[in-house]
Amino acid sequence: MKNKNILITINDLKDIEDLKELGIENYVFPLKDFCVGIPNTFLISEIPLDVRSHSYLYLNRVLDNAGIDNFKLLENIESFKGIIFDDLGIIPLVKDLKIEHILYLSHFNTNKESIKIYLEYVDSVILSSDITYEETKEIVTSIPNVSLFILGYPMAMYSRRLLIDNYTKFHHLEKKNPLVIKNSSQEFLVYENEYGTCFYHMPVFNGLSLRNLDCKYYFISSAFLDIKDVIAILNGESKMETDDGFLNKETIYKLKGESK
Repeated sequence: MKNKNILITINDLKDIEDLKELGIENYVFPLKDFCVGIPNTFLISEIPLDVRSHSYLYLNRVLDNAGIDNFKLLENIESFKGIIFDDLGIIPLVKDLKIEHILYLSHFNTNKESIKIYLEYVDSVILSSDITYEETKEIVTSIPNVSLFILGYPMAMYSRRLLIDNYTKFHHLEKKNPLVIKNSSQEFLVYENEYGTCFYHMPVFNGLSLRNLDCKYYFISSAFLDIKDVIAILNGESKMETDDGFLNKETIYKLKGESK
């Protein structure tokens, strides 16, 4: 088991003891005011000093000017092992900090050439889960310091608009947040905070087959999941519905048209 290489987001500080028993030692704390689509976030001051040296701050918002300015005011970032972020504007702000810099763009890290460029500026890149197992294997085996998303609800999209709030107000409905919606045969978990609305693909993505690949880190998002369910999936004991996303399903389609 490569549990020492797992990075997992924390919903509750109490979860850390359960994770320690599983040999998971690297914790990811979604940073309050810098995340969208995550219900449980933390101020730096709320994160215990004794876990910071093997923990990461997580920022998944695309920041505006005010967000960048607020990030500059943060203190004690160097007390953490690293930072995982989405916005490329963070790179020049943390380049001189002696911590790990991990870039997670969700849908854009899908090819070797772009990943090689990003790795000139960061220590690791978390590969998109939008590609197949074989495509992932080709990248991981040819480029060092690639990390993989292996478990959790994959974010399909997010908008800065408050879509749940606007919809329920317009239709005079009781607001439910999070909300499960269905489009044809596909279900989405929708959640909003003051920074926008996120759509997550359902059911939970189970990419544990990727642990056969030798990469830098294996990333788990525990948002909307009970830590006991996460542990059960890792141990192969869960009865929760999961799928393997695009690992065995290509997303390349030939458009219909007359041949020339």
